[in-house]
Amino acid sequence: MKNKAPLIGYSLIFLGAAFIIADADAMFNMYYIHYVAIVVGVVVLLIYYLTTRSEKNLLCRIGFHKFEHIGWDDEVSFRLIYRCQRCGYVKRVIRSSGGGGM
Repeated sequence: MKNKAPLIGYSLIFLGAAFIIADADAMFNMYYIHYVAIVVGVVVLLIYYLTTRSEKNLLCRIGFHKFEHIGWDDEVSFRLIYRCQRCGYVKRVIRSSGGGGM
């Protein structure tokens, strides 16, 4: 069940948003089921991420890292390196050229 929790959470959020966009409450007399689906989906995701990730900071566990730029990658010249100030997680990001108009 733990492996399917993100799929269930994201599916509920997507279905709730799709029902809002399609204005399904006017067609099917569903009242507030789309809002309930979104809230339940977010709660499922929060519980899953809080129980499965190992970072000490709760914000980092649910994906809200506080990144700072620490340098450029040696292998690829246009890749930046960021480190989270709270948990130390390091990520490498490829910088876009911004469109490159000809």
